[in-house]
Amino acid sequence: MPSYIDMILSSMRAYPTLLDACGVVGSILYVGGFALVQYGRTCGNGPLYSASKIVAAILVLISLVGAFNLGAFLIQIGFVTFGVMGLMRRQSNPKAAHLAAATPPIVYVQNEPAFQDDLPRTCDWQNRPPGPVHDTPIPLYPARVGPTP
Repeated sequence: MPSYIDMILSSMRAYPTLLDACGVVGSILYVGGFALVQYGRTCGNGPLYSASKIVAAILVLISLVGAFNLGAFLIQIGFVTFGVMGLMRRQSNPKAAHLAAATPPIVYVQNEPAFQDDLPRTCDWQNRPPGPVHDTPIPLYPARVGPTP
C-alpha cells in the first residue's frame, strides 16, 4: 500500500471515539430509515432513502477502519454499490420518476387506530394497478363479521 494511504489510515485510527461515533450514526441512519419505511412515512423507492443508505454505509465503512470485519465490509460495499446504481437508474430513466409518486398516509377504518397527521404523501404502492396473476388488493382491515357493539 502506498505510504499516503497508510498515513491516512493511521491518523484515522488515532481517534477511535470518532470512528465509533461514525458507526453509531450510520447505524441510526439504517434503522431510522427502515422504521420510516415500515411506518409509511417515507418511500423505499425514493432517492432520499437510497441516499441515506449510501451515507449510512459510508459511515459504517469509516468505522471499520478501527476494527475491520470482512462481513460488515462486504455488506456496506453492497449498500453503496446498489444505492449508487439505483440513484443512477432514477437519473437516467425519466419514466422511473413515478416510482416515488405521492399517495396519502395510511388511514385506517373507523374504530381502529389511525394516524392523525398532515404528513406529505410518500409512496405509490396503493395506486398501482394489479399485476397479471393472483395480485389482488387486500383491504387493510377486513369488514367485521357479526354485530358491532
